[in-house]
Amino acid sequence: MDYVSVRFAHALGQDNLDLCIAALGEAGCESFETGQDEVTAYISKPAYMDNKAAIDAVLDEYGPVRERTDTVIEDRDWNAVWESSYQPVRFGDFCFVRAPFHEPLHEVKYDILIEPKMSFGTAHHPTTALMIRFLEKFPPAGEDVLDMGCGTGVLGLLAAMQGARSVTGIDVDEWAYRNALENVRANGFSESAPCPFTVKMGDAGWLAGLRFDRVLANINRNILTGDMGAYSSVLDTGGSIYLSGFYRQDMEIIEQACNTHRLFYQEHLVQDDWTAMKFIKK
Repeated sequence: MDYVSVRFAHALGQDNLDLCIAALGEAGCESFETGQDEVTAYISKPAYMDNKAAIDAVLDEYGPVRERTDTVIEDRDWNAVWESSYQPVRFGDFCFVRAPFHEPLHEVKYDILIEPKMSFGTAHHPTTALMIRFLEKFPPAGEDVLDMGCGTGVLGLLAAMQGARSVTGIDVDEWAYRNALENVRANGFSESAPCPFTVKMGDAGWLAGLRFDRVLANINRNILTGDMGAYSSVLDTGGSIYLSGFYRQDMEIIEQACNTHRLFYQEHLVQDDWTAMKFIKK
């Protein structure tokens, strides 16, 4: 199926940006890539044709937006698109995140294959990079890990390679869900071995009755604060939670939400004003 990318620059604050993205989701957009000052929304071409007026109305409401570009992406062109534009990401001698058409680097410890397509989490964005840095600093060997809002599954895959006892990836977006399943298989994992890796499509409602030693959640601020109780409820006492997807100025809001649910600050990392924070459940 052909898709359309709707790319635009903006000067929205985080709250209005979250509302804009939510409204675009209601207008039929399926997935999003966000940068410091720009957003790219993806929608199937048939849905775009049916809902273009609704998309225009959302961007008018939250505008003015700048440099808007609507581009048809033909399904058969994915490989050519990514081979021409997608670059691998290296984190020293720790890990290498690459597409199948890139040659592996044998001098790194972990080689991660990602068919990125339209899912979030290719390690290019600072929030994903920050979470990878946390995993390097605090390996999850022997832990049951939740990758909430897993996107491509890159964080869960790295945790699995580091020796996690099990990994569960959850994403509300169907494209991300299918992409994560594909990447799990491409990296040699399954629901049974060598590290049981399960991928589910849905939101925090999937978490009831599950237990984890570690939660990874690279989402946006409003979803993080809204679902913090659910994350804490499945985290064992003494377990850790790593959060990203927000700016440095949001740290106090994130910490207040965490403290309400017995999650207490340990440390944080910053890149280009994007932030990741670590908390422990007490």
